[in-house]
Amino acid sequence: MEDPFDRPTATPWNMGPWLAELGRVPVGLVDAYLPGRVIAGRDREQLILAVTEVNGCRWSAWVHGHWLDFIGARDPEEFMEPLLAYARSCAEEGRPLDTTVLDAAYPPELVRSVRAVVARTELANLVGNTADGVLERLLGRRPPAPVVALQEVATVVGALPFVAPAIGAAALMRTLTSLAPRLPEAEFVAEEEGDDEPNLVAHLLVEAVPTYLGHTLVRTGLLLAPFTIAVAVRMEGRSATLRVGRRRVSVSNGVSRDALIVLEGGAEPLLKVVAGSIVRDVRTGRPLRRR
Repeated sequence: MEDPFDRPTATPWNMGPWLAELGRVPVGLVDAYLPGRVIAGRDREQLILAVTEVNGCRWSAWVHGHWLDFIGARDPEEFMEPLLAYARSCAEEGRPLDTTVLDAAYPPELVRSVRAVVARTELANLVGNTADGVLERLLGRRPPAPVVALQEVATVVGALPFVAPAIGAAALMRTLTSLAPRLPEAEFVAEEEGDDEPNLVAHLLVEAVPTYLGHTLVRTGLLLAPFTIAVAVRMEGRSATLRVGRRRVSVSNGVSRDALIVLEGGAEPLLKVVAGSIVRDVRTGRPLRRR
């Protein structure tokens, strides 16, 4: 009887290459999960989800989807595209691929972490798919195959001590994200008579807010603060002040007296940050309110 379950499951033959790869770059996996190292948490989770999408593992998709929501999902930056393409290609081939092209374009520490993340994700996907395969056998949707079924059960049971903490962490992140305050619409505050329209810098600051307040804990801490934090930005002859706190987000033209800090620089870095937000806001029609 043909097995209708078409997702890759764990066997010694398909797990072997990934275990060997992980053994070659163990430090890369540590670096990938330490803050402030070679790869940002958001980029790591995007790599994981890219591999998971190919393999169809619903367990990894659930865990890391909530993880990405917790730290603030946004469109991948341009430098990530070749790395995401490499991760997808590895998943499609079912084995670690050559990284010569990546080695020529990225620091070795980053490539090492990407290799480790891909290998770990592949192993997690295989175990997750195996768990679903066991469930399908129990429901009578797959052939019995007692010997293979016992091997699958043993694989799932053996992986539980490693998988359970990740599932628990994802459940906690999901809960915190659901309880966190939603980002309110930004208000434009006219501080001077006749100052009725936000300037370019004010608009850019509003568009950047979803990125800077994407992390659940950061957003919660700032929005629920009993005081307002004001940050001014000055660039190319124009300036604006952003205020966050007391469940409100507002922006005004110019450098306000209550600004704790004034950031100066060109517009290009901020434009890169808000590029993805602009696209999302056009889709959702998020307005800039005035008062």
